[in-house]
Amino acid sequence: HALKQDSAAVRLTNYGEFLEKHPPRYEAQIVEDTSWSCVHGIERWRSDCGCSSGRPGWNQKWRAPLRQGLDDLRDAVAPLFHEAAIRLFKDPDEARNDYVSVVLDRSKESRDAFFQAHANYELNEEERTRALMLMELERHAMLMYTSCGWFFDDISGIETVQVIAYAGRVLQLASYLFGKRAAMLEKKFVDRLATAKSNLPEQQDGATVYNRYIRSMQVGLEQVAAHYAISSIFTSYPDEADIFCYSVRRLAWDSVMSGRVRLAVGQALICSKITEAAETVCFAVLHFGDQNITAVVKRFDPSDSADYDKFVEEAKAAVNMADFPEVVRCFDRHFGSQTYSLRSLFRDEQKRILEILLTGTLEEVESSLSAIYENQASLLHFLTQSKLPRPEALTVAATFAINAGLRRALEAEPIDAIQARSWLGLAKSDQVTLDKQLLGFIVDRKMKDVMLALYERPENLATVEDALLVARTMRELPFDVNLWQAQNLWYDTYRHHRDKPPSPEWLEKMKELGRQMHIAVDAIAIDEVNGNGNGAHDAAQIAEEAARTTPEPQPLTKISVSVP
Repeated sequence: HALKQDSAAVRLTNYGEFLEKHPPRYEAQIVEDTSWSCVHGIERWRSDCGCSSGRPGWNQKWRAPLRQGLDDLRDAVAPLFHEAAIRLFKDPDEARNDYVSVVLDRSKESRDAFFQAHANYELNEEERTRALMLMELERHAMLMYTSCGWFFDDISGIETVQVIAYAGRVLQLASYLFGKRAAMLEKKFVDRLATAKSNLPEQQDGATVYNRYIRSMQVGLEQVAAHYAISSIFTSYPDEADIFCYSVRRLAWDSVMSGRVRLAVGQALICSKITEAAETVCFAVLHFGDQNITAVVKRFDPSDSADYDKFVEEAKAAVNMADFPEVVRCFDRHFGSQTYSLRSLFRDEQKRILEILLTGTLEEVESSLSAIYENQASLLHFLTQSKLPRPEALTVAATFAINAGLRRALEAEPIDAIQARSWLGLAKSDQVTLDKQLLGFIVDRKMKDVMLALYERPENLATVEDALLVARTMRELPFDVNLWQAQNLWYDTYRHHRDKPPSPEWLEKMKELGRQMHIAVDAIAIDEVNGNGNGAHDAAQIAEEAARTTPEPQPLTKISVSVP
């Protein structure tokens, strides 16, 4: 849908402007312990009151023990926080409240200004890190009360897992900051979660959720170093790189190969951009050419340089001799038993590397199945047309080969319309199920890309023709494609150039492109005359008709909240 913004009857606005023109007339006071989404007051956030998304047979008895576990954790860390924070901050509570300025701007300048305003004195590096960790502990102690954690149906839902993850971060920071005094906090919290029963038998309870999902989320500097070490096998990092909220400065790096096997060794300085915690580490990675990767990491002490140099020499010599068991023994001797693998990577990077590793394998599979289909295509056509049973193996080969061929045709630059039409014909004749989700995504992305190119170079008629080719091919697909982004780009381009188009041919092709993209071009045409000589409705007329049936917006009501 589109509105003509310069219409006298309809004009776009925003909440701020509307509020300025229609100031509040009344003041209301909210009744404490009430909410808009729970008729029982605020029980939805602490008990099995019956308010939920409505899964039949489910209950929310898990809410009470989850709430109690978080309350106990909050009450346990609060005095520890104040005891530690009062040594560093003039007013710990005021510093916590003002810490939002650092959350919104994580730059060093922002942190410096925060400490200038709130620290008791100029803090050294270690004190700054402790101070920032204390602030992060308080931030996560508030985040763990995020409303949606109780709003939905089960303790294993993504919203509740997220609030438990916030609590996990509180526990991680408390362990680092308070040591033995916080030693029992996690056990008590998990024991409480064990009484929060899930509605899903496989999830069991909150303790299972914590152990299954939350523990693996808790990342320290050595885990970041392991991620960097493993991904350095597949990524050419600069000397200084950012990995999410960490910065990495490479101090040394070397590698050696023997066939498909590769050894990488190095040193790096890992620093958190949130807490300023930093650690110099040394690492080694052994990659066997597939998904089998072994990495080791430990804190590097300059006094151990000779030992590190000895390790590098021994490990490289073992690789050159193809004695890979000896490389692993070198890892054990110099780094200990803690190892990391592909599973240790952050999830996004894990997926990216798996795609790299799978590329060759998938190409081999695709080639094999395509060859089977090509060799047996005539037999499959005969069986299909004769309505005779088809062997499952041939159906699998045909499904994979046709979807792969269609995918390649759609991804080609420019799009290969002839091949796409050919594969679509085979899919229909051989009764093959198309991968609508994947193919639809490819076409949507392709359509968006050509429309973005047209938006940036609207005067180029060749770009319009490229977009038309994609749109015409898309219309032949036997399923719908979500095109809202491409449609918006078409509308913006058309609206800006319809009055003074680069050429009459350009205008006609743009109209055809819009129709191919399921846009009601005639409904938004300006100053056009149809075949009967009647003027077509433009956007302004449509907007005026809508305005006549739309009531005037009412002034907003001011709400004041009374907080005890």
